Amino acid sequence: MAKTKARDYDELHRRLHLACARVRAGNAGGSGTIIYSAGGGEDDYSTYVLTNHHVVDGLIKVEDYWDPVLQREAKRDVRGLPYVELFTYRWESRAVGATSVEAEIVAYDEDEDLALLHLRSGRKAPAVATLYPRGKERDLRIGMPVFCVGAGLGEPPVTTYGILSQFGREIDHQEYWLSTAPSIYGNSGGALFLADTLEMLGVPARLAVMGGFLGGSDAITHLSFAITITRIYDFLERQCFRFIYDPSFTEAGEAEERRRRREADRMQLVQRERAEGAAP
Repeated sequence: MAKTKARDYDELHRRLHLACARVRAGNAGGSGTIIYSAGGGEDDYSTYVLTNHHVVDGLIKVEDYWDPVLQREAKRDVRGLPYVELFTYRWESRAVGATSVEAEIVAYDEDEDLALLHLRSGRKAPAVATLYPRGKERDLRIGMPVFCVGAGLGEPPVTTYGILSQFGREIDHQEYWLSTAPSIYGNSGGALFLADTLEMLGVPARLAVMGGFLGGSDAITHLSFAITITRIYDFLERQCFRFIYDPSFTEAGEAEERRRRREADRMQLVQRERAEGAAP
């Protein structure tokens, strides 16, 4: 087991526990990890929390509406408001309460099982997780120690310890990394951290299960599959949230890029429909 000096426990708390949140999404729930918080004033911070799509999917509905440009019914998604609970600690170890903040689902991808939430509070986040550097994944090795942090079973942040055990595990055509850091229901949306550097490696998303009595199934808590840091970067890039990991992009610039792409897609659809309507 990795050696941890007594004075390092406060750093673990500041960089791991304070960046972990509990996510409430109607009757469902899970965990979330703060990956960005920046702003120019006390109440002017923009904070983003990464979680799993399956934690908030019950709040995402697709409905029909009349599109006046296309002059026909079209579809759009309607997103409910999840609540993100940020924990308060005493003596940097005792969770003594939590502040619940409304959040908006600003990006999601069901296939990637990732979703990005934007807090409505405007307050600076207590901590921000450090992402493992992009392009350095080949430096990781089986046997490296890791921490798994999440609100398992709805508890305040729980930290477990294990090692990286397997790379390149394909599930539903997506890559996952396996670790032995115990995880349980509610850990989804939390974070897997490299113990040596405290950098975020992935998002716990799946557990190994085996058949149990009476046709049920038992979770194998020490076999936990995490969405890889590579997929996290790809998700943020495709969704135009590159400012989260690359300071050469801005939040306003990425918002404009998303608007421009949506409008371009819509106009292509209009042109295609008009061309099909004019065809003999």
